This record gives sequence, structure tokens and C-alpha cells, in this order.
Amino acid sequence: MPSRRAALAALGAGAVGLAMAGCGSFGTLPGDGGEAPGTAKGSSAAPSSTPLRTTEAEVPTAAPVVAPAPAPSFASDFTVPPIRGGLVPVITRITTAQPVVFLTIDDGITKRPEAIALLKAHGYPVTMFLTKNFVQDQPDYFRDLMREGDFVENHTVSHDTQMWSKSYAYQLAEITGMQDYAQTTYGRRPTLFRPPGGAYSATMRKACADAGLKAIVDWEAKSNAGHMDYQAGNALRPGDIVLMHFRPEFASDLDAFRSAQLSAGLTVVSLERFIGAE
Repeated sequence: MPSRRAALAALGAGAVGLAMAGCGSFGTLPGDGGEAPGTAKGSSAAPSSTPLRTTEAEVPTAAPVVAPAPAPSFASDFTVPPIRGGLVPVITRITTAQPVVFLTIDDGITKRPEAIALLKAHGYPVTMFLTKNFVQDQPDYFRDLMREGDFVENHTVSHDTQMWSKSYAYQLAEITGMQDYAQTTYGRRPTLFRPPGGAYSATMRKACADAGLKAIVDWEAKSNAGHMDYQAGNALRPGDIVLMHFRPEFASDLDAFRSAQLSAGLTVVSLERFIGAE
């Protein structure tokens, strides 16, 4: 059965097709000057009592609607490593033979409707690593993506990029504060954590474990300022975790990611569902 995301995309395509079919010269038939057919412009002749016959060619027809093919599904061949010695694992890329890539979007500072519209148009599932202080003024913005089946994960309370070097108590408070906020606001306790700035330490890994998280998730590729940056190679690879942000340049960043994704022949799939971290 097609996913809700694919079904909504099909409905959107149908609406666009019907709207385009009905478009002419602002509601007039082709070749129509806004007056009844068979009446010369400026004529004051009374309309004929004989009903006008409309030929088949004059009747606008709706363009055929072609529903997009459901996104392919891929069996996961990856298992999240277990917590060892009280420390969560750190994941920067998913080791997989499947042609998949994962899109993660951070922070939540900029909240523009077009960002959500673009993600829906492309049918991209995303993982949102959100910061409490950035999203609490408009939490409903992110609920719109959650209705598509996406997940909110933990990116701390305040986005302190030096957090990794601070005390265990401080780090635990930053992490559990966002855990509690996400549970209360979005109805789910996050399972994944992303450090502000990407830096982590053994202290942070322990605090994550004690807060009930499964893993720290970093990245090896990112879309930033309208172009892709890679820590290894010069193209996306299967299993890459891509970093983006909710920023004013979201559209150009997403364009850069989409170009790289299509060139690599990869499908964007849900990180949580693929690794079993729902």
C-alpha cells in the first residue's frame, strides 16, 4: 500500500493537473474575446434562441493524472551498536549495501512554509535534530512534518557548542531538558542525539546513555550555502548521513542535496526506520 506521503503527492499532482487543464485566458475559451460565440465584437444583435452547439474540440479536458510511483523500500542491513561501558555508540555513516541516503536537518531557527512544501514535493523523509530554545516559539511548524511520518530528535536545550567539554551534570541537564520537552510537545521521547557543532566526548556519551538515548549521530556530508561538502570523496555514497539546517538558504541547500542524491542514484529513506530507532 502506498505510504501516506506518496498518497498526498498523488493528490497534489491531480490538483495541479486539473488546475492546468482549466487554465486559459482567465476563464474564456480558446479564441474567445469574452463574448458569446457567433456574435461579432460590438454587435448588439439579440442572442439566438437556438441553443449553441459546442464542438468536442471546444470542451477543455483534464490532463491525465499520473500518480508517482511509490518510493522503493529497502530491507535494513544495519544494526545500531549496543551501549558498551555505559557509553552510547557514535554513528557518522550507516554501513549498508543498499542504495540509500539519510537527510537530517538541525536546529529549527528559521521556520518558512516553503521548506516544508519542498520536502513534501520531493517526498523526502527527514530526521529533525531540534533545539528547544529555537523551536519553542513555534512548535507546530515541526508537527506538520511529523504528520508525514518524520521524527524529532535531540539537539539539546541551548545549542552550546562547547557542551562536550563541560561537566557531566551540565551535559545531562542539556540532554534531558530536550528529552522532556520533546516528549511533552511532540509525544515521543527522542532516541538519537546530535551534539551542537558535532563535537562529543566520553562524558557526553555517558550522559546520552543515562538519558535513555541509543546513539550519537554525526555526519560525513553536508549541504551548506548552496553546495555539498564531503569529508570523504566528492560525491554521496550509500549510507551517507547528510547534514542540513533550517536556515534562510534552505531552498538552495536542498537543491544542492537533491542534485547530489540523484547523481548518485540514491533514495532518501528514514534514518530511524532503517536503523530501528523509531
